[in-house]
Amino acid sequence: MLPHVVRSVLVVALGWIMGAISALAHPPIISCPADQAVYRLQTEDGPLEIGFIPAVSFISAASDLYLYLTTTQRTYWFSFSVSNGYSGMTLHPVSDPAEASNAGREGGARELLADYFAADPDAAEQEVWASLRFYSLDSDLTFKFEPPLSGEPAPAYVMMPEIGLTLWYEPQVLTEDPGADRDPIPRGIFELTECLPAPRAKVRL
Repeated sequence: MLPHVVRSVLVVALGWIMGAISALAHPPIISCPADQAVYRLQTEDGPLEIGFIPAVSFISAASDLYLYLTTTQRTYWFSFSVSNGYSGMTLHPVSDPAEASNAGREGGARELLADYFAADPDAAEQEVWASLRFYSLDSDLTFKFEPPLSGEPAPAYVMMPEIGLTLWYEPQVLTEDPGADRDPIPRGIFELTECLPAPRAKVRL
C-alpha cells in the first residue's frame, strides 16, 4: 500500500514540477492597452521593438495609432490600412509623426512610398507592398482582422514576416534617412513583453 501511495505522490509532484517548468518557459501574456504596449523580438544582433503611438484623431479609417519598429540600426514609422475581403492589414511607411507634430508641420507625418514610386517608375511596387503585410494575434493565436486602437486591449503577438525583404534590398523606401543601408532582421513573432505605466503622448495630425 505504502509504495503505491509514494508512487502517487511522486506522480503528482512530477506533474506539478513539469507544469511549473512549462509556466516559466511560457509566462502568461500580460493585459495592456494598445497605446501602452511594448513588443520585443530577440535576435543575434540585439532586440527589436514594436509599439503604437496614438494620434489626436484617426490617421486613417483603420486606426488612430501609428506603429513604430525599432531595429538595431534605426526606427521606422507606419500607419495602417485595411483592405476589403481577405487581403488583411497593410503598413504604410511614414515620416516620424512625433517630429512632424513637434514641428507643427501641416499635414503631419508624410507618406513615403508615394514619393518613392513617383520618383522611380520602375520600382518593384507590388513586392514592396506585399512585404508590408501586418498580422496580430490573440494569446490563443487567433488572428485579428483590425488594427489596434487607443485604449483597447493590445494583441498578444504581432508580426510582419516579410518586411525583412524590403529592409534588406530597399531600406530607403521605409525611412527618410538618406544614409539608410541594409537593415537585416529575421522573420519572427514579436511578443507583448511590457506595459508602460501610462499611454504614450498623442501626436497631432
